[in-house]
Amino acid sequence: MKRFSLATFASLALLAALTVLAADALKLKLADCKFKTTGTTASDLTGYNEGDEKLFFYAPGTGEWTFKLAEDGEYTILVKASCDPAQGMNAKFKLTMDGQAVGEEVTLTSEAEKEYKLTAQLKAGERKLAITFTNDLYKEGEYDRNLYIHGVELKKP
Repeated sequence: MKRFSLATFASLALLAALTVLAADALKLKLADCKFKTTGTTASDLTGYNEGDEKLFFYAPGTGEWTFKLAEDGEYTILVKASCDPAQGMNAKFKLTMDGQAVGEEVTLTSEAEKEYKLTAQLKAGERKLAITFTNDLYKEGEYDRNLYIHGVELKKP
């Protein structure tokens, strides 16, 4: 039986850990999202619900993250979202990276939490991802369309 020195074992363990980290998805922390509201929208109509671990958009607005990407390449961006529909239509959102649209506007296909996939060619370095709720609809006591974001992650296909 061949014996490894402690230094060799430590090196192998570090290499294995780095391999796992490189393969893992980059999950954006919902609590780190910064919100921008439009027009006269009250700032308490968008935010992070810590108890339910989700972002809420009760009015039009944009949620933004700034993060560092380790390497260039094609990435799949997974957005877990749900909604409250109104007038027979589910919520819609647009996703941008550094101000550029990623794919087309997304219409949720379910009220329940579901994963939506978009792809983008991205460069390493500091990036800014934004999700904008685009089709709010509200009439007091009658209907209220809302968007909820339950998770955002980037991974290489």
